[in-house]
Amino acid sequence: MSFDDVRDVLDRTEVVAVVTTRAGGSRVATPIWAMVVDGVPYLRSAFGAGSWWYRHAVSGRPVAIVLGDGAVAERDRGAALTLPREPVRVTHVPADDPVQDRIDEELERKYAHAPRSSIDPTRSEEARAATLRVGPSEV
Repeated sequence: MSFDDVRDVLDRTEVVAVVTTRAGGSRVATPIWAMVVDGVPYLRSAFGAGSWWYRHAVSGRPVAIVLGDGAVAERDRGAALTLPREPVRVTHVPADDPVQDRIDEELERKYAHAPRSSIDPTRSEEARAATLRVGPSEV
């Protein structure tokens, strides 16, 4: 597995599963949307910085992406943890970074079929302030 596999999954898969680590060390899989802009993958918390998966990710604890359909995590978070996954590094993207507009555009394109009630929260100022760039793990 490689980071190219991660980028491909985040680009072509509608729902991805991000695996974060709780303070006690247990892992949890969360289904989210992801976007790829100019070959760079991004995750954004529709619920802002207060979302627990986002807090886990920015805490410096391990983060991984499930290499498969993350929608399984919508039905069974435990089952998502049995799928292959690749460790990644995440870094915060400031809300005023120019790439934020491109991420919004990609959200609109990739999820055009989704209801506005799902898309609009991902484009809010709160969500833009909780955007992460995904890169290869340093491990």
